Amino acid sequence: MTDSNMVTVRDVAALIAERPELEPCIREVLAAEEPFSFDDLSLDSGQFGELVAAGVVTEVDAGYRVVDDTVVRQALDGDAAGGTDATARRRVTVDISLDRRVAVALAGVLAVLVAFRVVSFPSVFRDGAVVLSGNDPYYYRYWVEQLLTASGVSPGSLPAEVARGEPLTVVTLWLVTELVGGTRAAAGHVLAWYPVVSALVTGVLTYVLTVRVTDDRRVGLAAVLLLAVVPGHAFRTSLGFADHHAFDYPWLVLTALALVTLVERRELSRRAAVPALGLAVGVTGTTLAWEAGPLLLAPIGLSAVGVTLLAVHDGRQPFREMAGVLAGLGVAAALVWVAHTALGWHTALVAAAPTVLFGGTVAVVAVGGAVRRAGRSWRVLLASYLVAGVGGSLTVAVGAPAYWNQIVAAVGDDLLRGGNIAGTQTLFGDSFGWLLLFGFVLVLALPYVVWATSRARADTRWLPLVAYSWVLLVLAATQVRFVGEFAAFAALFAGLGFVHLAERVDIARSPAPFLGERVRSIERPSAQQLGALVVLFLLIGGLGMVQVPVKVSQVTIPNGQHETATWMGDYAEEHGLDYPDNYVFSQWGANRHYNYFVSGESRSYAYAQSNYGDFVGAGNATAWYEQLHGRAGFVVTAPTTPTGTGTVGGQLHRAYGSRTDQLPATEHYRAVYETADGRYKVFRLVPGAVLTGTGPPGTTVTLGTTVDVGDSTVEYTQQARTTSDGTFTARVPYPGQYTVGNRTVRVPQSAVANGRTVSVAQS
Repeated sequence: MTDSNMVTVRDVAALIAERPELEPCIREVLAAEEPFSFDDLSLDSGQFGELVAAGVVTEVDAGYRVVDDTVVRQALDGDAAGGTDATARRRVTVDISLDRRVAVALAGVLAVLVAFRVVSFPSVFRDGAVVLSGNDPYYYRYWVEQLLTASGVSPGSLPAEVARGEPLTVVTLWLVTELVGGTRAAAGHVLAWYPVVSALVTGVLTYVLTVRVTDDRRVGLAAVLLLAVVPGHAFRTSLGFADHHAFDYPWLVLTALALVTLVERRELSRRAAVPALGLAVGVTGTTLAWEAGPLLLAPIGLSAVGVTLLAVHDGRQPFREMAGVLAGLGVAAALVWVAHTALGWHTALVAAAPTVLFGGTVAVVAVGGAVRRAGRSWRVLLASYLVAGVGGSLTVAVGAPAYWNQIVAAVGDDLLRGGNIAGTQTLFGDSFGWLLLFGFVLVLALPYVVWATSRARADTRWLPLVAYSWVLLVLAATQVRFVGEFAAFAALFAGLGFVHLAERVDIARSPAPFLGERVRSIERPSAQQLGALVVLFLLIGGLGMVQVPVKVSQVTIPNGQHETATWMGDYAEEHGLDYPDNYVFSQWGANRHYNYFVSGESRSYAYAQSNYGDFVGAGNATAWYEQLHGRAGFVVTAPTTPTGTGTVGGQLHRAYGSRTDQLPATEHYRAVYETADGRYKVFRLVPGAVLTGTGPPGTTVTLGTTVDVGDSTVEYTQQARTTSDGTFTARVPYPGQYTVGNRTVRVPQSAVANGRTVSVAQS
């Protein structure tokens, strides 16, 4: 709880409220003549160890003494809570109620958090349509709409792709959509707003967690305010960015809050029922929300090891310390396994994760209890854990290689997979990439994470937060998609740092963990103090305030891209094109957006991801037509398309398929649309009309026409070589009037669409 040289009335009162059987022990050490030894007392080693760990008793040169007689007597007299009954003392540890001033301040910082999440409003709601941000949100939109229109579907009869991917995420979005109307329009609004709701819930939970651990409402408010301006969290919870990550954040913070509460209470009682249930719900939600959810359970196991080691070090009973945690994990293991067996959710490997965590935690506690009963030290216990961990891994690898390979493959796919997907890049791979995702919040948070790590032995409430912070920082460093998961914990420690810095510049009192007493309310700052606080916030959060709109704008759909998608959708409807004749072949990062608005088939971008790069970089457009024919109807080039000379991408985007010095003209790609600025172009795949004619043998014949594409008029040029008998053949993708030497020929649309032959009359 506290350092050995400082204990507060609140600390002692909390200890007595949680462990009333220790009250006679505390009275005994108060009555003992100082300095005293353990042998002078009737306490057992566990009780004495708890008093030492709690900071009531401290070691001195000649033995032990009570740290502060006055403080301990006040706690025994009930002064900590303004009364003498146990209920009043108990309120000290759980009081997170809000006075009016705190409530207004909390509403204000939550409003700031929401405001930074809705900066994308004009980009999301356009011309009566809901244009979700990014590419992946259209995957969830596809499945929610599929479930809305499917007959007889239930949570237990989900398509395999959903059931083994993010079943709880999709089902929750689907059921909420059903509640608000059950239409496609309702689905669009639910998916657009759900990330903002997630951010709001996460903000509230972050406040409660921060106050729970720091006993300081000012720190809680600062944590939420700094979370509001963490760019890596803000864009993933921005309006319209309906990715699965936003769904993970509330479960994660809820789990941490429950774990902190259980670790603090150190016993299984009726008061532990609610946090134990919270732990069960949090673990269940985390696991069922995403197939990589088990990665986010690692801090729980690390916390269990830490709590047990500290219990043995201080002479306490590990099972008593971990009983509430074990209860919560046991319920979670059962719930997840029922969801797997009854509903078919997730693979057995994923569904077994909470069971493995529960069994592992039981083993950790059991070994800790055995070591304690044997009178061995915590070092022996730590060595036992290391040996068991290595030995267990080797046993599984050798004895069950198939299962081990599944684990390795899962970790490799979910954590170590690289490639050109932005979310799989490393946090520190770019020198300043981390700064653009965190602002200075990370800089401020890390020293206090280190401080809390050293503090965790004296106050085990910090232990779960330390575990979560280090594990999630490692995950974020490995792949930046975990930045959002780490953001709430970084904001918590940054909030502590913010109040501490404010105290250092004389504009606030020290935060409670350094002050030694709970801060239940906030004082109205003077104008000078308020100005100084604003300046301090701008110094820390200013970069994030600038970067949040930048990061959000990077995931919103550009106007030109959406105009292109809308045009293709109207064209496909007007010409009666069905899938796959209306499939859009494009750069994979925009593929789901295009196909949602054109064909509705936004389930996967795998084909585009595997082939589009090779297509635009190729030198033979005809060979690619043979592959794409019957598989795609539209080809889109965009500002992101590689347009190097000698490539199909460059020829289409810059020359509309006309011949260049490096490549012959394309024969099957007809430009049908471009945006006003020419940045986005659409091509239809067509058989092309075959022009035949005659000319001098062994000569080159040039064919040319002008084509209207959008608001532009462009030239298309094709060349053919006459054979030894003076005939030539050329295929062209555009209808219109062609000039062939001193001759002209009209190519009808039907010839282009059906591959018919058109003869060029002799001059």
